[in-house]
Amino acid sequence: MEQPLGASSRTLHFRVEEFATLSDGRRLTLTDDRGWSSKRSGGGAATAWVGLTVEAVESAVRNVVLPDDAEETGELYSWTHLVERLRALGVETTLEELRRLPYEVILSQRLQARLSATR
Repeated sequence: MEQPLGASSRTLHFRVEEFATLSDGRRLTLTDDRGWSSKRSGGGAATAWVGLTVEAVESAVRNVVLPDDAEETGELYSWTHLVERLRALGVETTLEELRRLPYEVILSQRLQARLSATR
């Protein structure tokens, strides 16, 4: 669901994509306009990765996709928006059907390798 855009100095940039994998194997991108940056103090670009864990990245991803009205609705994901995006892409589904599916955070291979290298 996310991919590091790169690092300049001690700042790491991450992009989050939400996608749906259909039963026929197609992967449809639903959102790709989110992300975050993280700046670490001390050292150079290599030290920006020190101490960064898979769990921390997954938590940040979940915060990034958290709806603005999550406190009022209790929703962890923008299900309605995701249903609308799927319909716009020609996939008929309902809010109830989508909620029954797992919402997984999948780290890119590049990010997994980078995080493994800093353990």
